[in-house]
Amino acid sequence: MRIVQILATSGGLGGLEQHTFNLSNELALSQDVHVIAHPCYAEKFTSQVTFHALDFSRSRWNIFLLWQLKSLIQQIQPEIVHAQAGKAAELISRIRCYLPDVKVVTTIHGTKKNKSAYLVGNAVIAVSQALAQDIPKDKVHVIYNGVYSQPPLTFINKQNLLQRVLQDFPKLDPTKKIVMCIGRLEPVKNIRLLIQSIQNIDANLWIIGDGSLREALEKQVKALGLQNKVAFLGFRADARELIQLADIIVLSSDREGFPLVMVEALQADKVMASTKVNGVVEWLPTEYLADIGDDQSLTIAINHALQPQAKSQFDSLFKKAKAELTVAAIAKQTLRIYENLLGN
Repeated sequence: MRIVQILATSGGLGGLEQHTFNLSNELALSQDVHVIAHPCYAEKFTSQVTFHALDFSRSRWNIFLLWQLKSLIQQIQPEIVHAQAGKAAELISRIRCYLPDVKVVTTIHGTKKNKSAYLVGNAVIAVSQALAQDIPKDKVHVIYNGVYSQPPLTFINKQNLLQRVLQDFPKLDPTKKIVMCIGRLEPVKNIRLLIQSIQNIDANLWIIGDGSLREALEKQVKALGLQNKVAFLGFRADARELIQLADIIVLSSDREGFPLVMVEALQADKVMASTKVNGVVEWLPTEYLADIGDDQSLTIAINHALQPQAKSQFDSLFKKAKAELTVAAIAKQTLRIYENLLGN
């Protein structure tokens, strides 16, 4: 089967992008997979994937972008075109009439008020039950995001990694538990709320990630006098290893589709506390969920997660995540949708 995956972002490295990298590489183990994406992503795909560079930094209304995308797809002659997220779906909707013999699949990765562009798909995938709302039932399929499992660090490697981090942050009390947050420092992640919530919690907060709000968040930490318990680690290529050092993982977002941070945490047997965003509310127990934007509610949820008994409450979730939230599982489900569209 010849498949084209379209990733229409231009530089981001969030859950959408990681999902597309993983799905394409996994499908390419058994299928003829082509990816059309911005040239900055070329190295993210294995040699089994045929990569086609296209500058998606241009507007979705750009006539040259639309013409180039149409021409590329016609040249590749796929059986399936899979548009990942809103911009890709809109672009395909505008050139759909030039692709009469192609089956189209679209995937909704985040909260959208207007989902009309996704309906260009013969099938629509939503990454959570909440995102599947308002899509015709005969078209929509829910496939949760998945990740490749991360091998556990040995005790010695954990200790060495911990010491390397603590050397950079000598003000942190190394005896305190570690509350960890991983994400872009952008408004939608609402890290400000998490910093507010950590004030009355006896633990250190490690913030992994970077973004436009870093300076403002560092000022917030200083204003609250939290320099001895909050550390900004910035972007880290070893974030998946660092998760294994955490006592709990926290998500304070205002909006999500189905956060890969949760998948990574559950795969690593880490208890979570989170705001009540899409995807998360379909997995985590209610006592570990906080009202969106409510720092006191998040403080309560974090304190629940830090209790010794919390891990036993998550044991069944850890097992479920290892079975269902994997790249192999999402590739298998996605391939089944393609085959059904083609009548195979």
